[in-house]
Amino acid sequence: MATILLMAVTSCTKKDVGPVSFNVTTDSAIYHVGDTVKFILSGNPDYIVFYSGENGHQYINRNRTSVLGGTPILNFQSYEQYGNHTNTLHLLVSNNFDGNYDSADVSAATWKDITNRATLSTGKNNTPSDSIYLSDFASLDTPIFVAFKFADQHDGISAQRTWTITNLSLINYLPDSTNTTLLDIPNSAWIGVNMLNTTANWGVSTTSLKITGGSATAPSNESWVISQPINLSQVSPDNGVPIKNVSDNPVINYPYVFTKPGVYTVTFDARNVNVYSNTESIKTLTVTVQ
Repeated sequence: MATILLMAVTSCTKKDVGPVSFNVTTDSAIYHVGDTVKFILSGNPDYIVFYSGENGHQYINRNRTSVLGGTPILNFQSYEQYGNHTNTLHLLVSNNFDGNYDSADVSAATWKDITNRATLSTGKNNTPSDSIYLSDFASLDTPIFVAFKFADQHDGISAQRTWTITNLSLINYLPDSTNTTLLDIPNSAWIGVNMLNTTANWGVSTTSLKITGGSATAPSNESWVISQPINLSQVSPDNGVPIKNVSDNPVINYPYVFTKPGVYTVTFDARNVNVYSNTESIKTLTVTVQ
């Protein structure tokens, strides 16, 4: 019985990867901008990922997905056509919309009208909205929704307006000069909700949001187009550069050039990996660039 147990343990152990034998050194701790820093590597792990310590490439932030302190800024371009009615387009934000895209739930939510933060077209195509700051809506755990509300009236005299929204982006800018795109048109979900008159709807394409109100005889209309939920504190995790995988020859040295002065915490993440286990060795160096 003891022999069988020992064989089972031995068999399982053979499947495990061994510990990572790995080290990194440099020939100096101080360099100048433009110098080639030569990292000297020893050992032969299966995988190595390099984090330079520069903004966007810090090991400590590799799993970071949200942080307060950023500056979320919305920009878009608009085009108003036809008719002469005024105040037919409104920009709104809600942080308590429940995500059910129907007229009852849209009406039940609290929406803040922030149209006065934007510059809208008065007949000129591709009118820039200018930067619309949304920091006052930011929260770590409460998403927001952005909406365009079209409302135009039947008067039997003038055609209703047509509005086109293009080049929309909502970007979260962080103090470390990195940024994350939170919302756009081609890669985000936008859903139209009719509140009044189902014949005039927002059209959503990969390039624009557009609504055509109709002729002078068209009935009064209210139609919304609402974004997916957006976490204004969302950030992209920092990433490293893979410099070796299991099929590569051993990496003896890795050259890197820093383009800005600073004190950088450089990290090498080395791993041995198979389907049964994973071992890791993290090597950190401080590099001063003058």
